[in-house]
Amino acid sequence: MNSKNATRRVPRSPRFKRVFAGVGVIAVMSWCGMVSLANSQDELAGASVSDAIHAVRSIGPEGAGFNDAGRAAERLRTLPGTRVFEVYEAMQDAGPVAQNWLRGIAGDIVRGSQPPTVVAIESYVLDESNSDVGRSTAMGLLRQLDSDRFDELLPGRLDDPSLLIREMAVAAKVKEFDGGKDSSIATVDEVRRVLESARHPVQVSNLIKKLDSMGETVTTADAFSMIRQWRAIGPFDNRGGIGFDEAYAPEAKFEATGRVDLAATYDGKNGPVSWMALEAKGDDGKVDLAAAYDKEKGAAAYVYTEFESAIAADAQARLGCICASQAWVNGKQVMSNEVYHSGTRIDQYVADIQLLSGTNRILLKICQNEQTQSWAQEWEFQFRVTDPTGKGLQSRVE
Repeated sequence: MNSKNATRRVPRSPRFKRVFAGVGVIAVMSWCGMVSLANSQDELAGASVSDAIHAVRSIGPEGAGFNDAGRAAERLRTLPGTRVFEVYEAMQDAGPVAQNWLRGIAGDIVRGSQPPTVVAIESYVLDESNSDVGRSTAMGLLRQLDSDRFDELLPGRLDDPSLLIREMAVAAKVKEFDGGKDSSIATVDEVRRVLESARHPVQVSNLIKKLDSMGETVTTADAFSMIRQWRAIGPFDNRGGIGFDEAYAPEAKFEATGRVDLAATYDGKNGPVSWMALEAKGDDGKVDLAAAYDKEKGAAAYVYTEFESAIAADAQARLGCICASQAWVNGKQVMSNEVYHSGTRIDQYVADIQLLSGTNRILLKICQNEQTQSWAQEWEFQFRVTDPTGKGLQSRVE
């Protein structure tokens, strides 16, 4: 072949080489990304969803387990939307930090893939054997995806075991009573029916006001089943706050025997003290110790009552108190809060208790400090016994 006419190999420019190399890198990166995603899904399958959930639920105080939880969260976010219910279930009884993580992960799952169908969400919500927290979170998702179906479900949820779902249902009825969506003229019986279902103190108070506007009087004490009848003894010394930790005679006896001696006389702050009857005077069920003890400052008082239950049952003790307080049920301490004059509300403090069949003995210690400001003169409390949902229970004999 004549070299003159031979085909010449044209050298590629450096720019062409760079472009070609770039395409190659992109291709490799894309392939690596697919491999990485596949590996992530394989890793999730290998570690199991339950292991990843356990890692998130194990987040402890001060960041304990944070790194493991972070890796587990990344794996859980690759789940398809149809499996978000597994994360919802894991929220039950999780600590507050872990629960927030799981709620965020569930939201990421729904945003990152096709969400579950409305039918699937509704089925999960209506199955009351599922977790209360998970079901209420699923209700929030249903509201986002199909608000009409959400509204249709609410009327049947007034007595839902999930307090958050119950609150949604009560809120819808209150809005209806107040002239909101699909408003109608409510009857007294309808409002009373919703009041029976309400558990949140604000909702209960709003329904009481609604009944009052309709000419029906329901006191806060009655609506919440506040305990009004007590026996009190005091004052004991709490100058400098010494009385909060000091187990005076009524407390020492109650912790030792689960009983008080209502006929006993003890040495008090200003001399001998004995038990006396004390009753809540107002409609709110508050027991006023300042009035009973002539506005004594730097003082502690004990109050005692008996609660009769037909059966042994899980229950809750609920206390609202603007001063430092402690509570015992059947000789066992269930509350201790050394806080003075920082505000109060109904059900400020809640403790799980076990009611006995028959007589249950309840002792409270309420301490007043020595502040002289006008806003620091209250020395009072509200107390009730409820079922685990917050429904007030009545003693058979107070």
